[in-house]
Amino acid sequence: MHKVSLRMGTALVAVALVGAVQVPSLATGRGAHPSTSPQQVSSPLQRVGIVDFGFDPVTLTITKGTKVRWTNTGNVTHTSTSTTGAWDSGSIAPDDTFTQRFKKVGTFRYHCTIHTQMRGKIVVT
Repeated sequence: MHKVSLRMGTALVAVALVGAVQVPSLATGRGAHPSTSPQQVSSPLQRVGIVDFGFDPVTLTITKGTKVRWTNTGNVTHTSTSTTGAWDSGSIAPDDTFTQRFKKVGTFRYHCTIHTQMRGKIVVT
């Protein structure tokens, strides 16, 4: 019985120590907001929602080499089409996706060829 309570006591101390190490970082705000430092590495995949008749977000900033996935969450078909011909998704049906990798730095404007009022921009750094 004494060995069981000693093990439980040791486990509780370990949990308390782990919690004590993590809590101060939250109190200082570190980790509470994304880093804006130049060393920040972009996720290899970023997402753009096609919601009703708009892109969300309208402007997305990524690093070179990142893939962007457009997901149609609406009820009608859309496209993601570069204004310069760099890519054309073709029809993206409801619940379907299209993914494009951005290998060059620059600003890439795009639109839906079906609903021309839908416009977006990818900024690659």
